[in-house]
Amino acid sequence: MSYSQKSLLNHCFGNQALLQQALTHPSYLNETRQEGAADYQRLEFLGDAVLGLLLADLLYQQFPALPEGDLSRLRSSLVDQPRLAGLAADAGIAPLILMGKGAEREGGRTNPSILADVFEALIGAIYCDAGFVAVQKVVTQIYTPLVAAIGADSAQHDAKSELQELLAARKQSTPVYNLVDQQGPDHDRLFSVEVVVDGMVLGQGQGRSKKSAQQSAAEAALARLLS
Repeated sequence: MSYSQKSLLNHCFGNQALLQQALTHPSYLNETRQEGAADYQRLEFLGDAVLGLLLADLLYQQFPALPEGDLSRLRSSLVDQPRLAGLAADAGIAPLILMGKGAEREGGRTNPSILADVFEALIGAIYCDAGFVAVQKVVTQIYTPLVAAIGADSAQHDAKSELQELLAARKQSTPVYNLVDQQGPDHDRLFSVEVVVDGMVLGQGQGRSKKSAQQSAAEAALARLLS
């Protein structure tokens, strides 16, 4: 099959083989048996790591006052499967994927998992093709509007409520908050709390009040569940 695509995600590829690899689903190679060709899986692995680093840096710079738990939560929301699949669809990636006939008949071009994987593979391919600065430019262009959109309410969210909603959506038990330690005089006490779900400690946190310690523990649990 001839391949004429030159650019994607506002990046013009110097190495066309990298672009083709990023768009090649394993099913295509299984059917065509092209010798020496590769699918997107290794590039996806690399792209996942590159994207995670770049978004961590973008969020760190954009929200200097946010604690680690909030930053982790925001990054997770920016790289979850629905988000990446949506970005892939918006970029017109679906019709460009090289895919076996069987996978296509099964709806592969609209499969969120495949679209998300290909998006990450393209990020990895851009990094390999042109280096860190080039892929940082691409990711910044794509994600700056999204970061701005979610930033308005990022500093004021109820971690306990979010954790309870997430657990309910996953059909898990209601979280239980246990006070495990308290130190210092009455006027300056530090509380330590753990949040337990189904007998497992999901997060621990500290605060100058029981309420703030519970919020901190919930933040830690959200970061763990969404990582």
